[in-house]
Amino acid sequence: MVKLTVLAIGAHADPFDMPYQCGGTLAKMAKAGNRVICVSACEENQEEATRVAKALGCEAMFLDLEEGDIEDDTPTVHKIVELIRAVKPDIVITHQPTDYNPDHRKLSTAVLGACLLARNGEVKTKHKPYKVPCLYYSETTSGVNSAGDVYIDIESTIQTKLKALKEHKSLSEKAGVEHLGSIEHLMEREEATARFRGMQVEIEYAETFTRAINYRVMRAFSALPFPDVPVHNE
Repeated sequence: MVKLTVLAIGAHADPFDMPYQCGGTLAKMAKAGNRVICVSACEENQEEATRVAKALGCEAMFLDLEEGDIEDDTPTVHKIVELIRAVKPDIVITHQPTDYNPDHRKLSTAVLGACLLARNGEVKTKHKPYKVPCLYYSETTSGVNSAGDVYIDIESTIQTKLKALKEHKSLSEKAGVEHLGSIEHLMEREEATARFRGMQVEIEYAETFTRAINYRVMRAFSALPFPDVPVHNE
């Protein structure tokens, strides 16, 4: 099996967006021997976020943007272009453009733009142009307004995901954070969402993704993709 490089780009590190939105899938891909990199566009709380990524079997990287001030503008897009060219990912994952948080939405659009421009030699960065094979959008927060239609079985890694999120110790109720703002509540929410997504496809736990349908971030399949996870009553 050819090992892949997966680049999951989220807005924030506190909590770390990609680990909580699709950490079960990231852990599963890392466990299979792929290189998986979790990126926070903002610099906040790097030590804690790095522990979260490590617990998933992933690497952590950070850009230098600020929470509440992420824009879909030329400087941001070019930062992501440089990241993509440096890493050369086989798969890029980011937020859905319909997510609730304005930083998530703007970053989603910026990542799509960067995927398109990364191949363009007229955009100059330290690294050479690179063609991104495919872009996926992760689950929205709590599954609200989600267009997810690709379901990934995460029964084998849901506990890995939840254990990793516990590394956000500064967000714990034990640190004085109220329950609805705590990492404990986020873990409850993510487990419930994964169980709900699993129920939709007759398995225990799942995470959903959406292929970005856009020129030059899609590749052809050699045949129709066939789901290889049996349902529970088979």
